[in-house]
Amino acid sequence: MFTTVVVLLLMLSSAHCFRKCDQMVTKKDLNSGLIKIAEKPVASDEHDEENFKVDVSNTGPAVIWSEIDFLAELSAESVVINKKEFLYHWMNDADYTDILETTDNYRSNISSYMFDSELILPNKYQMKVCVYRQHKENIRVYRKIAENHTIFELTASLNGKAHIFQNVTHVNTTQGIFSTKRIIQHSVNLTDKFSSAHTYWFEWFIDGQRVETKENVNFFEFIHNRTGMCNIRVQVTMDLVDAQKKLKGTWSKSIYLEDEIQYVNILSSSETIIGEPIKLNITFDGSEVIVCWRILDLNNSTVHNRSCDEPKSRGWFLTPGIVLSPGQYIAEVTVTNDVSSISRQSQVMSVYNGGTGSSSPLAVPVIFSMLGLIVIIAAAAYFVRLKKKRDVEVADFDFHPEIQSTGSRIFNKIKGSVTDFFQRNDYLNRHRLARYHQTSAKSYGSLEDSNEHL
Repeated sequence: MFTTVVVLLLMLSSAHCFRKCDQMVTKKDLNSGLIKIAEKPVASDEHDEENFKVDVSNTGPAVIWSEIDFLAELSAESVVINKKEFLYHWMNDADYTDILETTDNYRSNISSYMFDSELILPNKYQMKVCVYRQHKENIRVYRKIAENHTIFELTASLNGKAHIFQNVTHVNTTQGIFSTKRIIQHSVNLTDKFSSAHTYWFEWFIDGQRVETKENVNFFEFIHNRTGMCNIRVQVTMDLVDAQKKLKGTWSKSIYLEDEIQYVNILSSSETIIGEPIKLNITFDGSEVIVCWRILDLNNSTVHNRSCDEPKSRGWFLTPGIVLSPGQYIAEVTVTNDVSSISRQSQVMSVYNGGTGSSSPLAVPVIFSMLGLIVIIAAAAYFVRLKKKRDVEVADFDFHPEIQSTGSRIFNKIKGSVTDFFQRNDYLNRHRLARYHQTSAKSYGSLEDSNEHL
């Protein structure tokens, strides 16, 4: 408790004890002895009118006990390259160490500076840099030409960036939305820098439940099958051997998952009378979709521009309020959500005039189909009638060769079959003699034969 109070008092008084760039200081130079920083202007030279500017940056935020880099870049109207004639003084209000001094050209840096004091609290601090130029009249006299500072942050937890990636064919323009039933990769890139290697433990949690722990492996792959919100959290722990302590860092991210579209079906009427609306019945799966459509003729020319709607159900009935001239058309439909997109085309739709002057392209095939159906029905009826024909006992006689004419016999059979087809029912139902042509030839077993014998 006492230590914390002391640190807070030092922080509150930092504005009053922070060193100024124009303060009189002396530094021991290894080659030339003392170097004097002028408190008052010295005699002018040709560079007095030059305007110098210095920009200062750092690699923070950084966890306490890690290393951080600072960079100062000097600019001027005229730059003399490859000449180290500038003196840089660095000072900060985090640990109040002595002034750090570098002699450099237009670019100077302090690398791998570590704040490892137990008295330093996590907070934002300031690193100030003062730039001096050597005066030509006296090699040991330097004049201040620029100053600036950078704000750096020291943290109590590890620093880094978490990244979520999924490989999908559809380009997703909405951040934080991913697909179900596909691999999702969550990784963490730590940015803190240490002078020696350390062991890191990565623990991954899905919706609060720990699913995996890895050593020195900074990525995790998983598949989520449920739609809706999902929270991914990773906790990283590092063993800091030198300080006998552990450093930790936690990253959490909430994402939203949707189902991809797997199928799109389009049902449309094959023909429509001019003036009637085009009807499309579109069915699909997936979640949170948008349906876009346009009408094209068979030459792939657009006759109705693209239009998009948000359906309220998976089955969607569309009746475009457009009038098409006679011809043949197709509808091009695209169903899209945040994670997928599928395009389909309808069957050919024929638009024709409903008057007597025109006929449907399907009229001729329909007529021939009906004629074929009539022929099949007639043949079936004839076959059924033949099945019902009674058995008649006949005798085989050898007639005179002149009577047995092959051509006449075939003709008579055909003629008899046709006549029998139309008269068989009457003969069977009324028991009357069939109206056959009578010849002068005597029939076997006839009444005339009987009278002659008598």
